[in-house]
Amino acid sequence: MWLLVANETAGKGKALQLANQFTDLLSQANQEFTLINEKSYEKTIEKLKAELSTNFYSKLIAVGGDGLVNLCLQHLAQSGLTLGVIPAGTGNDFARAVGLNKMSMNELFNLFTRTDPIKIDLGHVKSSTAEKWFVQVLSTGFDAEVNSRANKIKWPRGKSKYTISTVRTLARFKPINYKIDIDSRKFDQSAMLFTIANGETYGGGMRICPGASNSDGFFEILLVRPVSRFVLLTIFPKVFKGNHIPHQKIDTYRAKVVTISAPTSAYADGEYVAHLPITVTNVGNALSTWLAP
Repeated sequence: MWLLVANETAGKGKALQLANQFTDLLSQANQEFTLINEKSYEKTIEKLKAELSTNFYSKLIAVGGDGLVNLCLQHLAQSGLTLGVIPAGTGNDFARAVGLNKMSMNELFNLFTRTDPIKIDLGHVKSSTAEKWFVQVLSTGFDAEVNSRANKIKWPRGKSKYTISTVRTLARFKPINYKIDIDSRKFDQSAMLFTIANGETYGGGMRICPGASNSDGFFEILLVRPVSRFVLLTIFPKVFKGNHIPHQKIDTYRAKVVTISAPTSAYADGEYVAHLPITVTNVGNALSTWLAP
């Protein structure tokens, strides 16, 4: 039995259209399904919890963007229930990571119905106030503040709003003092940003940590040491193609467990997580999903 979760506001109504196309295919194949389609985040969570607690589902399809994927993750991690995504959001970074972002509806339907899912890693974040999962990238510092500002921009959409947010954030941003523990290696470092990646991209295809894999059991970590606003402005646009590495002010690491403390907040998959300190753990085989052929 299938559970579909749509964000009817995603893509200016595109998500609901895509959800209806997929349910038409399910009906033609005599497959049972339930569609959750709510306007608010809170109502979606309420309906999702109710369905998962009262009915048996083997497959959940999120029709929307990375925010909806992240919402569903909180209820699917380590559950055995398989998550698929029909991309209909602004960024679609998870769909890009598993190769679903360029597939047609018929191709997605065939993938979800005729192929076996795989298991991938997730990031688990623990703070004093919350525990959350993420699948792509956790950011703190400059890029987290860019993310926060971008979330408030209604127009333009896509990469343009991150460019605008970057310029606005740059005007007032100052380096942040971090206390860092990377797989028991402890040190203090002033930095512009500190990013923990389970996948390569965030923000609609920005390759913040080129080579990051959601199936190798490790995070790729990027730290930008203090630089002038001008230098940071020259670095950040290169992130779209992953050309910011190597750079003399950028340090990279690989790790399974990271603890960071600083007077800033963390965002993951584009959503607010918590104020630091946090501990972030790579949890292997935590999510069942499909990978494009």
